[in-house]
Amino acid sequence: MMIDVPFVKAHGLGNDYLIVESAVVPEGAVDLARAMCDRTTGIGGDGLILLSSGDTAGARFRIFNADGSEAELCGNGLRCAAVFLTGCSEGSTTVESAVGHHGADVTRGPRGEWQVAMDLVAAQVEQDVSMVVDDANYTLRVVRVGNPHAVLLVEAPPAEGLLGQLAAACEGHERFVDGVNVHIAWPRGNAGLSMVSWERGVGPVQACATGAAAAVAAIGTAQRCDVGMPGGSLAIEAPAGDTAIRMCGPAVIICEGVYHYIGEQP
Repeated sequence: MMIDVPFVKAHGLGNDYLIVESAVVPEGAVDLARAMCDRTTGIGGDGLILLSSGDTAGARFRIFNADGSEAELCGNGLRCAAVFLTGCSEGSTTVESAVGHHGADVTRGPRGEWQVAMDLVAAQVEQDVSMVVDDANYTLRVVRVGNPHAVLLVEAPPAEGLLGQLAAACEGHERFVDGVNVHIAWPRGNAGLSMVSWERGVGPVQACATGAAAAVAAIGTAQRCDVGMPGGSLAIEAPAGDTAIRMCGPAVIICEGVYHYIGEQP
């Protein structure tokens, strides 16, 4: 049986998502995420966002990666959801995720784009992990920003292919039984960072907001930092202690439509 699933497609710095209200989702969100996010036979996206009425917030937020796995949090997805929830207008909202509540302020940017300042969670820096790739040793900082990240801090842009090699080395590692998002970050200008990312359940992406927060936290000093990624820049405020990291960056509503979902065949 075919089910019509209304959706909105949005992106934050090129990290693109399909937003669906959970009331219209059939059983099996995993299969729906795989089908809708397929860039050949579906709509195409890095993930599927399900929104429902929140218990203590404007909306409850769930995020499924393109492979159907559910993630704890997604910063770019949160900003997209905030713009959707405010009806593409200036205002404030709160989104409830699996790891906390995230207040958001949506404003118009200088070029007419939507800019979203939004709370994530406090970063938790864990024990480093060492990896061997092509006989070279690498030490990655492990940081949890609601979801897990492994960050390699280097002094210059990495060799082509290193990001994928590190992601492959992390896959199946005993420290990352549930997978991990992998990033390489290096200095950019005055107090800035450049970064490339490999998201679990997706692969290489244009941007990762929680990864940007993890990279700033990995440096180990409280600061405000602009993190440049292939899809654009994100401002990160990482205060010391248990205070939530705050991000500020764009979110764009691309289009809306109806997906004709047939589902998995028996």
